[in-house]
Amino acid sequence: MSRLRTVFAAVMALAVVVLGLTSVPNVAQAQERPQKLVFTILSAEGQASSGPMWQPLLDDLERAVGIPVEPIFGSNYSVLVEAMSADQAQIGWFSALPAVQAIDRAGAEVIARTVDVEGKDSYTSTLIVRKGSGITVDDIVKCGKRYDFGIGDAQSTSGTLAPMTYFFSPRNINPTECFATVRSASHQANSFSVANEQVDVATSNSVNTVFLGRENPRIASQIEVIWESPPIPESGILVRGDLPADVKAKITRFFTTYGQGYGPDAERQRAVMTKLNYSQFRAADNSYLDPIREMKADQAKREGRPPEVAPPSNSAQFAKWSPFALIGMLAIFAIIMNLLPKTAPAALDPAVVPDAPKKSMAAWSLDILLWGGFAIILLAAFNRVDLPNLGALFSNPERMREYGADFLRPDFSQWQLLVGQMWLTVQIALWGTFLAVFLAVPLSLMASRNLSPAWLVWPVRRVMDLLRSVPDLVVATLFIVAVGLGPLAGVL
Repeated sequence: MSRLRTVFAAVMALAVVVLGLTSVPNVAQAQERPQKLVFTILSAEGQASSGPMWQPLLDDLERAVGIPVEPIFGSNYSVLVEAMSADQAQIGWFSALPAVQAIDRAGAEVIARTVDVEGKDSYTSTLIVRKGSGITVDDIVKCGKRYDFGIGDAQSTSGTLAPMTYFFSPRNINPTECFATVRSASHQANSFSVANEQVDVATSNSVNTVFLGRENPRIASQIEVIWESPPIPESGILVRGDLPADVKAKITRFFTTYGQGYGPDAERQRAVMTKLNYSQFRAADNSYLDPIREMKADQAKREGRPPEVAPPSNSAQFAKWSPFALIGMLAIFAIIMNLLPKTAPAALDPAVVPDAPKKSMAAWSLDILLWGGFAIILLAAFNRVDLPNLGALFSNPERMREYGADFLRPDFSQWQLLVGQMWLTVQIALWGTFLAVFLAVPLSLMASRNLSPAWLVWPVRRVMDLLRSVPDLVVATLFIVAVGLGPLAGVL
């Protein structure tokens, strides 16, 4: 028995050793040095505007780490978080709320937080109105659906989370019930909408105010801030947690020492940061985002108590359902007319020229149902689609002229970048068209009744119906999550 135990113990020990050895390559693979580092940057303006400001810093990062750095500019918070989650990006510049999501969903780690040119490592959310409009905070809290409101992206810290936490929720205000319309857009788009009187009130932040004052002083001069939130943690630099330790250390050292010290190189680096409205990247860890987590928890707590909603009045119920009642009456009329017995046509004398055929009442009833129902739906949707505000299209013709004139004064200072991106777009279109034709030909043959059996035609057609029903934006996001940001997602 003792020999049997010895043999069994030896076999188990050997198995442990073998399993341990086979697991070593996986660890090494997880810590393998990446061939390139993808750096994501949130930018509503796109690469053409933000690229020249970030590129010098990214070039310095590439030299410091010894690995090629590829920037990816995006205007959607969720897409950039998903890119890091799918390991399609290894470094990112995130505002506070998306940074929390990147930590939770992508295992990212904070290595630095930004400090602005005034030495502040925080900023504020703001509510802005057009200068001279006379709109005050007291006017806003009265609600009454008097104003059009521009809110930020749902994942925006200063555009949505902060104003909801510090302004609306403490006053038990639901923006969709308070304002006439609520439109979601970037800070820059909201600022232009306020200046052009397309919305009356909008969310923004103190950083956007500085950028507008520098990049578009005309728009900045037409806007005023009527409310500011408590300080919010500034944006941060995040890296994936599974990057090799030495690479992560080099990236951290680069950012925390960038622009520090003396000499021409430090002066040049400080000039690069000044264009980004930063003076320093200060060392930080995940705990600097704790105020954001507290804001999220507070918001979740408030939303967890559903507000008491008064039942709709009889007049509101009538206005909501009366169009469907009218369409139902038309349908009943058409059914009755088509169920009535039809008189048989009388025999015709071959020598007599018959009268022109007349449309029966049953046929007329179907036309009335179709076109009458269509007209009723259009009338019922008139206010829902904000058509009474159509006059706003012509209320500011001079601003439309200014906007149109900008197209006639293009800026070709970055012509090499523009030409390169145009050629890339053409290549994406060519490959996309080729793949579409490559897949469309066999699918169309399989969906043809005269070429394929019924058991094949039906499922192929249903699959094609399903693909057509999915919005393009959803399909695009799916491909971005699958293959990452870049040309391949555009081709697909």
